[in-house]
Amino acid sequence: MKRFHGWGNVPGMALTSSMCIGGLMLFMPVISLIFRDLGATDFYISIAAAAWTSASALSQYFGGMWSDRIGRVPVLVGACLAGSIALALASFTNSWIPFLLCFMFFKFNHAVQMPVFSSTIGESVEPAKRGRAFGVVELCIAVAASGAPLLGAHMMELTGTQQLLLLAAGLWLGAGIIRYRLIRETRPAATAARGFGFTDVFQGRLLQVTLVAVGCQVALTLTKWGPFMALHASDYMGLTRVQINTYYAVGALCAVFISPLAGTVVERFGCYITLAVSMLAFGLSFIFWSLQTTTVTIILSYVLIGISFQLCMISLGAFRVAALDDEVRGRALGALGTMAMLTAAAAVPVVGYIETFLGPFTPFFTGSAIALAVAWPLLAMYRAGDEHRIDDDVGPMPADEALGALKPTRGEAAHDSPGRPTPVREER
Repeated sequence: MKRFHGWGNVPGMALTSSMCIGGLMLFMPVISLIFRDLGATDFYISIAAAAWTSASALSQYFGGMWSDRIGRVPVLVGACLAGSIALALASFTNSWIPFLLCFMFFKFNHAVQMPVFSSTIGESVEPAKRGRAFGVVELCIAVAASGAPLLGAHMMELTGTQQLLLLAAGLWLGAGIIRYRLIRETRPAATAARGFGFTDVFQGRLLQVTLVAVGCQVALTLTKWGPFMALHASDYMGLTRVQINTYYAVGALCAVFISPLAGTVVERFGCYITLAVSMLAFGLSFIFWSLQTTTVTIILSYVLIGISFQLCMISLGAFRVAALDDEVRGRALGALGTMAMLTAAAAVPVVGYIETFLGPFTPFFTGSAIALAVAWPLLAMYRAGDEHRIDDDVGPMPADEALGALKPTRGEAAHDSPGRPTPVREER
């Protein structure tokens, strides 16, 4: 039986993840404008976004596979060191194409950690503590995500973009060194004994998990993570770069205060229901944001986005761990991430092209509609009893304990668990 010791890697992952996200958010809210400064048109910016999203997609598959083969820690440390090199190189480019190449390499190393991030945190604590564990980590990330844009806005006026990128490179280098010293390996010993193929994400219950992962990724890429938000804020709302970074930071600061509560909400209601409701709120918040032109309502919309986004991230992190078996978690998360980001990469230029005909609201209404649609497979899985069972004497079981009860014990064949198709195929 797996042994847990307190909060395990949670403090170390909270510190280093906040350093990585802090470095990224120094410049990411205005990344589209940086590309524009380097000579890219809006259409080429959407092509660039598709390119770096594709790099992120491919890296998640390798990240999941490598983490199951060589361990979580080597992937986490190596990605930080390589990412710092990519940012340093990007700071010395003077054209959008070489900048894109460096940024793609950076995004490869950023995304290669995503399946490992969820696994390392989820495997470090007891299932009943996962909501709070992700809440603590996301709280620290939110602090960094709120402070970094403010620092970035100040530095852009004083020193320019190059210094931002070099500072980000230093933060990533420091995170890699700290992870090497603090993070302990969590890879389950049985990972090598369980077969998993990429096509397994389309089979049985994992198909619904795939729909959720793809839907969340596409919705977030067309709204908060993609190139359209900064362009819309600049061109339609008339905001300056400093204002964009500042308002973004205000929303992220509100997310800081919601994080502890969000972790408790996930443990109380389960990650399935919480994720469904938070994606609904996120989609509606972005529709509201895209229509605003006055300062007060713009700031309010950034606050609503920040809160709903934070609830999405905490519940999504818990969902990724809860929905997958220990023995294949790294590979499954990598395959799901690859599928989700490849779909998002294809969606960005398509929506960018359609935007030229339908207007600047196209990405946000499309992304919001997808966010609303994500609730369907989540509720279907919840109603099928995939997350929790109710016991009349003790009340709701913790979400992850209930899911664990549905999994066959070691040595049981998949057909010994009636009513729950196996999410993976046995190795032939």
